[in-house]
Amino acid sequence: MTLTKAQLFEITWTEKGKPNVPKEPRVTVQFNPASLKVSYSNQVQAMQSVGKADSRLAVELLFDVSGVDAKDSRDVRQMTKEVAYFMQTTQDDAAAASSTGSGGGGGSGGGGGGGQPLLRYLVPSLRFQWGTFFFDGVMVSMDETLELWSEDGRPLRATVAMNLAQPGIHFPEPTNANPQVAFQAGITLLTPSPQGTTLQALVASASAKADWKAVATLNGVENPRQLNPGSLLNLNLPR
Repeated sequence: MTLTKAQLFEITWTEKGKPNVPKEPRVTVQFNPASLKVSYSNQVQAMQSVGKADSRLAVELLFDVSGVDAKDSRDVRQMTKEVAYFMQTTQDDAAAASSTGSGGGGGSGGGGGGGQPLLRYLVPSLRFQWGTFFFDGVMVSMDETLELWSEDGRPLRATVAMNLAQPGIHFPEPTNANPQVAFQAGITLLTPSPQGTTLQALVASASAKADWKAVATLNGVENPRQLNPGSLLNLNLPR
C-alpha cells in the first residue's frame, strides 16, 4: 500500500463560492501530521440568536533535512518557505482602483478623502487535503519552531503550526478524489505514529498481546526506536 501524504493546494473561488482545485499540489508534506484539530464557533448574541460563525483547522507539520534522504540538507527553511507562501499578502489593485474611481468624497469607508485609494490586501486561499479529509480556507497564522541546528548555524528541523479558517460552519463530506484511499470493503485501518514514540510503545498501547517484531516486519520498519511522525502503520495482526 502506498503511503498517502497530506498536500496543500492553492485554490480560487467561483462567483458561487465553489473552490477551483488544481490537479497538482503546491506543497506535499514531508511527514504526515500525527493528528488534526477541527473546531467550529458561533458568536451567540442571544438565546438561539447567532452572529458571526467560522470553521477552523489546526495542524502541525514536521520538516527535517538532517537525514541522508533529505532533498535539501542546507537549510530546512528551503522547505518551510513553501508553506509560508500562503501567509504572503498582495495588494488588491481592483479594490484600490474602484475606490479611487468612485470619487473620493471623503466618506468614512476607509478610503480616505481626496481620492485616496482604499488599500486592501489578499492572501492565497488553500485546500489542506489528506486522503479523504479536506479543509478549504485561508491561513490566519503560522508558527515556525526551529529545533535542530548544525554546527555552522543552519536550522535542520522545523515544526510548523498552521491555523486555517473559513467563514461559516462547514462540514465537508469525505472526498474519494484520491483512488489510493477510496472507501473499499475490507479496507485495512492504519494507525499514525505520534512524534517521539517507539514501535514497541505504539504496539503495546494497541494490544498487550501483539508482537512488535511481527509488526515491524509487516510494515518494513528498520529502526523501531525511531519512527517518522505521522507514518501510517498496520497494527492489525492475528492474535
